[in-house]
Amino acid sequence: MKKSWLSFAGGMLAMAMIAALMVPAMAAGTFSGKAAFGKVGVEVFSRKKYAPGASMTAASGEQVPVTITYTDAKGGTTHYIAAEKAAELFDMSKAPAWDSANNCVDFIAEHKGPVHIVKVDLDKGETVPADLPENTITVSHGSTENWEKLQAQELAAMPTAPKLGVTAGPIKEVSPKAVDRTSMGYSLYNARFESDTGVSEAVYCADGEYTLITVKNVSSCDVKWQVARPYTVQAGGESQKFTTIKIPAGQTVERAFYVPEGADPLKQTLSIGLTAVKEDAVTKVVISAETTQDPPTIGKSKK
Repeated sequence: MKKSWLSFAGGMLAMAMIAALMVPAMAAGTFSGKAAFGKVGVEVFSRKKYAPGASMTAASGEQVPVTITYTDAKGGTTHYIAAEKAAELFDMSKAPAWDSANNCVDFIAEHKGPVHIVKVDLDKGETVPADLPENTITVSHGSTENWEKLQAQELAAMPTAPKLGVTAGPIKEVSPKAVDRTSMGYSLYNARFESDTGVSEAVYCADGEYTLITVKNVSSCDVKWQVARPYTVQAGGESQKFTTIKIPAGQTVERAFYVPEGADPLKQTLSIGLTAVKEDAVTKVVISAETTQDPPTIGKSKK
């Protein structure tokens, strides 16, 4: 349902932009120029995203232009791009919404739907549902014993190795065995972190290269390792997530990621979070990040 609404809103935005350009007289003034559809393409960081003449599918099913060029009475040109395509290009966490009450395009709109309350009674063996709707508040209650039991169950079910092949934007998690280590260079080398609230770090993954992240857990207990790709423009920390794993105390784990050549620079940063699973434990980890300098084809070693 949410996906359909976003598609409908995107179509409304595209059609509203086109209609606005076609109307010669508006409250703000009279426009006497001419509009040309799909005359120009779009590049970001000098990388082509849409060629001249590119189109998109509106909610009606019709093909509409991604760009419009407006030529004014003096021959000056102004270029426009569909709002939902602008949101995609600049890596916004949500598609723009159509605010019909104010006749506005709303980028990163506040959620205006109902608030869902999910109550979880730990003493009855209830657990938090997996797929919760947007704008959900979870209320959990129960004895300390059952709360600790639930946490232990979640920890026991947490894997010690990630699922390979998961992608977030252009970044793909691959096996560390795919990396030719003879061409690696460090961006972070044996950096030691200690915190009673958890450790977070950002790692940039260059396009056309592998990135290898190594974490040694020197805490007194297991550490939860979360990896995500945060959106460039977001309202509250939204991100695309990779597998969350646990690192047993005293062990070292490697994770590898690959970004294809020509990927969007806005979408190449990873956020890593490490948290000791025991409530009073200090998170102590040693982190290294390496990047291939002259990468082989993914999955193959150089000769």
